[in-house]
Amino acid sequence: MIYSAVQSVANELNDYLTNRFRHPEDKVIISNIINMDGTPGVTEPDKIILTLANLEQETINQKNPIAGSPRPVKMNLFLLITAAFEGENYPEGLKYLSGVISYFQSNKVMNHHNTPDLDPGIDKLSFEIYNQNLQNLSHLWGSMGGKYMPSILYKIRVISFNENNIGSGSAPFTGLGTNF
Repeated sequence: MIYSAVQSVANELNDYLTNRFRHPEDKVIISNIINMDGTPGVTEPDKIILTLANLEQETINQKNPIAGSPRPVKMNLFLLITAAFEGENYPEGLKYLSGVISYFQSNKVMNHHNTPDLDPGIDKLSFEIYNQNLQNLSHLWGSMGGKYMPSILYKIRVISFNENNIGSGSAPFTGLGTNF
């Protein structure tokens, strides 16, 4: 579900940015900023990078489950969107990052009506800018092992996980039978 949600965001942003800037290649990719071995996560120049920065369980408005069924886990995703454009292309990266902000300003919710390819297990995704002060921003980039690049952090609400939408493969409990 996490991958499906982030991939849907990448696809929608690529479509929007391609149409807005008339650039033939996809600019949005899903990647780490820095790999575990310390090498750059992206070697291609001039990309918008989507990085999952954090997950958080949503605890507000948890409905009681049907008796005997597990409560769905509702998660918020924190998605760091980074303009990785270097040298003389740095201003171009700022344009693309502004385009990302414009997209989410006019598309605050992704659902099956406006995003037909959204995973059937996801009802909707809603987006809000998650503001960071400079100290927290520095900690975030430091914990990822990267040097700061122009970026924005979005909180994506709410992805619901339950047995039926993560492919557990186990059959539901249907009750006790009697065999005499």
